[in-house]
Amino acid sequence: MFEIFTWPFMIRAILIGLLLASTTALLSNFLVVTNQALIGDGLAHISFTGIAIGLLFSDEPTIVAIPFAIIAAVIIKRLIRHNDVEGDTAIGLVASVSMAIGLIVISTSKGFNRSVESMLVGSIFSTTYSDVIFALVIFLVAFIFILLSYQKLFSITYDSTYAKFSKINVAFYDYAIAIITAVVIVLGVQTIGTLLISAFIIFPAVSSSLVSKSFKQLIICSIIINIAVTLIGIISAHYLEIPAGSTIIIVHGILFSILFFIKSIKGRD
Repeated sequence: MFEIFTWPFMIRAILIGLLLASTTALLSNFLVVTNQALIGDGLAHISFTGIAIGLLFSDEPTIVAIPFAIIAAVIIKRLIRHNDVEGDTAIGLVASVSMAIGLIVISTSKGFNRSVESMLVGSIFSTTYSDVIFALVIFLVAFIFILLSYQKLFSITYDSTYAKFSKINVAFYDYAIAIITAVVIVLGVQTIGTLLISAFIIFPAVSSSLVSKSFKQLIICSIIINIAVTLIGIISAHYLEIPAGSTIIIVHGILFSILFFIKSIKGRD
C-alpha cells in the first residue's frame, strides 16, 4: 500500500491536494461566516471560461484564467458593495454569462484539445510540479495575508459596521479576499473540477462549526478536516479508479453527516 507514496504522480497529487486543502480551509471561514460561500461556485464557472480561452492561446491556460477570474471577482464585489444588486444575484449574473461564453468558445473552436468532462471534474493525478509550486505560492500568500491581517479580518467578518467605525479599510480586505479566492479557484478548477471546487470551500467551515467553540478553533479544525479528507479522497480514488475530486467531496459529505448526527444526539441530552 505504501508504495503509492513513491510514485511521482501520486506525490504531486498529494502535495497539491494538501496545499489546496490548506488554502481553501483558510479562506472558507471568512467566506462562509459572511454568507459569501457561493462566490466560490461563481468563480469556478468563471475560471472554467478563463481556462477554456487560455487553452486556445497557450499551453499554460492559467496565464489567461487568473486575470480573467480576478477581474470577474472585482466586478462581483463592486456590484455587491455598491448595492447595485444582491450578492447571490451578482454572482449568478457574472458566472452564468462567463460560463456561457466558455461553452461557446469550446463548441466553436476546432483547436480545443481538452474534454469538457475533465474540466468539470478535474484531474489531480495529471498535475505537474509547476502546479505544485503555483499551489505553494498561493498558500503562502493566503497564509501570510491572513496571519498579518487576522484581527482586522476577524472584525470585518463578525461586525463590519464596527470595523468601519474603527477606520479599518473594509473595502481593501474585502477585495483582497475575493482576489486570493479567485486565484485559488483557478487552480482548484484544474484539480478538483469546476463543479466541485465550491464544495471544497464550503465543507471545511460548515463541518468545523459543528465541533468548534471559537473562531480560531474554527480555522484550525477546518484545516485539519480538509487535509484529512483530501488525503483519504485521493488515496481512495486511486484504488477505486474514480475521479479524485468527486471522491473528496463525497468523503466531506459523509464526515459532515456524521458530525451533524453526533451534534444532534448531544443536543437532545
